Amino acid sequence: MGKIKHELMTFGKAELTATIASVVDFGLAFLLSDVIGIYYGLANALGVMSGGITNCCLNYRYVFGDSSRKKKSVAWRYFIVWGISWILNSGCTIALTELINQHEHINIHYMIPKCVVAFLVAVLVNYPGQRKFVFNN
Repeated sequence: MGKIKHELMTFGKAELTATIASVVDFGLAFLLSDVIGIYYGLANALGVMSGGITNCCLNYRYVFGDSSRKKKSVAWRYFIVWGISWILNSGCTIALTELINQHEHINIHYMIPKCVVAFLVAVLVNYPGQRKFVFNN
């Protein structure tokens, strides 16, 4: 039972740091696209970058900090997982938004597909990649 409890605690802490990183990501994307007027695809990509940096720093310090890996190794491994995440988040958000909005009577804000994509990428790519590849001892 101890291993399951430990894994649930780790997952919970990782999701908390992911939520903080998402606030950075979504907040910057919204600010750049809806307030400043930058193309939503670029705004989304910049938001994902900022959120990724935030997430890496928080996870290293508060979630997986017991990793025996050196910071440089963690950074490179995180960059690989984050790069996959960035491509999926950015590309799938644009693709899903454009796919939905190509219908005549539908015009949704890109934040709705961004939420769906972000959730799926977080659960299916980010957490497993960080847990098993980036911060695994």
